[in-house]
Amino acid sequence: MTVAIREATTADLDEVLALWNTDADPGRTIIDEPDAVRRLLDWPGGTLLVADVEGRPVGTIIAGWDGWRGNLYRLVVRADHRRRGVARALVDEAERRLRDNGCPRITALVHVGLPEAPKFWAAAGYDFDEPTGRFVRNLG
Repeated sequence: MTVAIREATTADLDEVLALWNTDADPGRTIIDEPDAVRRLLDWPGGTLLVADVEGRPVGTIIAGWDGWRGNLYRLVVRADHRRRGVARALVDEAERRLRDNGCPRITALVHVGLPEAPKFWAAAGYDFDEPTGRFVRNLG
């Protein structure tokens, strides 16, 4: 299986949103909207990467960069393409892009309630930062 990683375009909106609504975190507290993804595509500090297999998107990751630290989130891989290296290819490419921009440290936002997620990130070389808490507030 050949995985091609590329930046998402507006032509990917429907498939990305379908992937996120089918295979992403079931406990989400905010629903993804096409306009929000369009803003992300235009935002200079972030990129939405798509993993294609046979020309079809099967995975995503968002890599954000604020000039100080990098953030990775929305690592989602279609259930029928998991455990085939798609997630690792997405993370590797996101890390490369952040590193090339001078990013010295990356935080991965991970739903620790999904049993496979913490294991994946640990295997990818990320340490769980237990003392750091995250406070969240939805606006609007």
